[in-house]
Amino acid sequence: MRSKILQIILVIVFAIDLFFIFNNQPELRFFTKPLLLPILILVYVTRLKSEKIQLDKLFLVGLVLSFFGDLFLLFKWGFLPGLGSFLLAHLFYIISFKKKQQTRISEIWPVILSLYASILLFFLFPYLKEMKIPVIIYAVVIATMMYNAIKTQNRNLIIGALLFLISDTLLSVYLFLQPLMILNLLVMITYVLAQWFLVRGMLSSKN
Repeated sequence: MRSKILQIILVIVFAIDLFFIFNNQPELRFFTKPLLLPILILVYVTRLKSEKIQLDKLFLVGLVLSFFGDLFLLFKWGFLPGLGSFLLAHLFYIISFKKKQQTRISEIWPVILSLYASILLFFLFPYLKEMKIPVIIYAVVIATMMYNAIKTQNRNLIIGALLFLISDTLLSVYLFLQPLMILNLLVMITYVLAQWFLVRGMLSSKN
């Protein structure tokens, strides 16, 4: 029951946050965006207790780091700290995924993910300026997270990782190429859904 209430609160806060994006009111997002991950963390912990699932501390650290990433990105000066927070979050997600039972997958996946990262960086490179190295590192890490999610064969983790990949791709276009409102909306929709599916994946995993 408590988990369902928290999920309803999450949906309400998320809808208000999207409304602020649509209305171009970034200053009001200080009251909504920083609440999203803490509520999701509460959903995760509450479900763990009710279903008697063991807490994955590494995954929890990843969620907390994502919260700091959300917070930093609200500030104009916060891109690098935000990028660093999400980079660390993905590393913790990767380690968490590696702890789970993994299966051999087609060797085509590293090729596909490397191609994705290469094409994205090719288009972004002229606009990155001093951000080239941090963005390259981030692209490698997010692709690695996707790869390890696929190896778990956990549908929710795979969907979550894929949505994260899409969200970060849209965010890079928004930040470096076209700061369109619709892109900002899509970034948040795919991002929150990504975290939601990752949480579902961790709750449904038996390993």
